[in-house]
Amino acid sequence: MDSTDPIAIFGGTFNPPHWGHIKPLQQAMKALGLRKVGLMPCNIPPHKKALSVSKEHRLAMLNEVCKIDNNFYIEPIELDSNDVSYTVNTLKKMKQISSKNIYFIMGTDSFQSIQSWYKWQDIFKLCNIIVLNRENQPLKKLQEVAHYISCGPHDAVSLTDKEALTVSNGNVVSCHFPIVTVSSTIVRDKLQSGSRATLEAANLLPIEVLNYINQHRLYE
Repeated sequence: MDSTDPIAIFGGTFNPPHWGHIKPLQQAMKALGLRKVGLMPCNIPPHKKALSVSKEHRLAMLNEVCKIDNNFYIEPIELDSNDVSYTVNTLKKMKQISSKNIYFIMGTDSFQSIQSWYKWQDIFKLCNIIVLNRENQPLKKLQEVAHYISCGPHDAVSLTDKEALTVSNGNVVSCHFPIVTVSSTIVRDKLQSGSRATLEAANLLPIEVLNYINQHRLYE
């Protein structure tokens, strides 16, 4: 990364990682001119039950994703902590390490429920947010957001919007792209029901990730 490039990170459990994570991220990188995105697996998710697969396996699956596209890298900051993975605390730690602007990437559902997050107002003081808005939903309007920006497959980001994104925090970019109808829950359900061949045929997750899952007998 160039010394002036922002830090762009996408957090999640990645249990497992799939094309619904990867393809929208690739589209957002192209649309916004991002050269790298850090995939940030959480250690202890605050909104979800205990995970059935270890962080070591989730990390190994993400390594396979990074081999597929070397514009991705693994951001281990939350895995290196034994604390609950609160986004606001993670962003504060990242600000202590680097003075670069941070783009925090999330899905639409996460943004629409962000008011339930721990110290959620402070998140807008620490970063700009990119929302992977798969269905182009109207985003909830929050007074904490300085500037809402729309970005899609046929939209050019205006000069005004580009200038807004040079500000270190408070902006939200709604990136609307073609829908990738897959979720980690769908993948796990198919794996647990023995539909592994269906998964490969449906192209729901990279074959490299599926091979790792099969090799280690995950989600059985």
